[in-house]
Amino acid sequence: MPKSILIDCDAGIDDAQALFMALGSPEVKVLAITIVHGNVLPKQVSVNVLRILRVAERLDIPVYVGSETSILGNERSHEDKPYHGWDGLGDSPDPEPVDESLIKDEPASTAIVRICRENEGNLTLVCLGPLTNVASAIRMDPTLGQRIQQCVIMGGNYYGKGNTTVCSEFNFFCDPEAARIVLTQLRAPVTVVGMELCYDNALSWEDYDTLRSRTSKVNEFMKRIEKQPFEKIRMNQLEWPRYIPCDEFAMAVVINESAVVRESKEVFATVEVKGEYTYGMMVVDWTKILRKPSNVKLVTEIDNEEFFKMLRQCVNWK
Repeated sequence: MPKSILIDCDAGIDDAQALFMALGSPEVKVLAITIVHGNVLPKQVSVNVLRILRVAERLDIPVYVGSETSILGNERSHEDKPYHGWDGLGDSPDPEPVDESLIKDEPASTAIVRICRENEGNLTLVCLGPLTNVASAIRMDPTLGQRIQQCVIMGGNYYGKGNTTVCSEFNFFCDPEAARIVLTQLRAPVTVVGMELCYDNALSWEDYDTLRSRTSKVNEFMKRIEKQPFEKIRMNQLEWPRYIPCDEFAMAVVINESAVVRESKEVFATVEVKGEYTYGMMVVDWTKILRKPSNVKLVTEIDNEEFFKMLRQCVNWK
């Protein structure tokens, strides 16, 4: 039987490929997609998800929209052009508007609570963006973690080297308080795929070219949304000398953890919410100074060959 999953995402370029991985895999069944602020605001994220579902011919999957603010009510600033473009998908115009009436009225956090109850013991939460929706769901139902099999998160950084601030990774920095709530209050098996894993296991641009050389509906869509940002990145490879998937690594862990994960560590981890320079940083108690039980399985090594095989299957799918 395929694994039932609920995906919470902010639908940037890497989210798109991760969604295609899930939608094309016989190992998982996507029950719903919830929308969170992050790369862009939720309204645009919902449009992006509908575009992705249309390519995959899976518009039957329900989509629920979350809050535009962090769990403390702070709004995200988009004054600087995001890496994923103003629309979150590389500013690649879509000639055919999506049918926004397909978006459900139920708020994302309420939907998460309901779907977890309806599928008690048989659901994996997959978190590819900031953790606002899941933290809000925990506040609504503190027993949420008892209802799920697992939660897999792409976010955080275990060496304290940030990509958004000096010490913080993007997803956790967008809502540090929510990330802290999820790590310390969900009380379910939590697997974290951190930023360092993505950087350490980045693929070569030759691998990327091989991946995009395949002809398929999925690949044509991916090439279109990657065109603008990747052209800039590849012109200045000192900044990004390799192809760095992120959400795709987390989805690979969801689809087939035993095949793709070479090493993981059971640790206690939380998120700094008071530091002047470390706000949003994931704090890992490597030496057990805090004397707290482990609450996170931290993936530290990936089988790149197996991962690349999953990506090839994804782009060959349609």
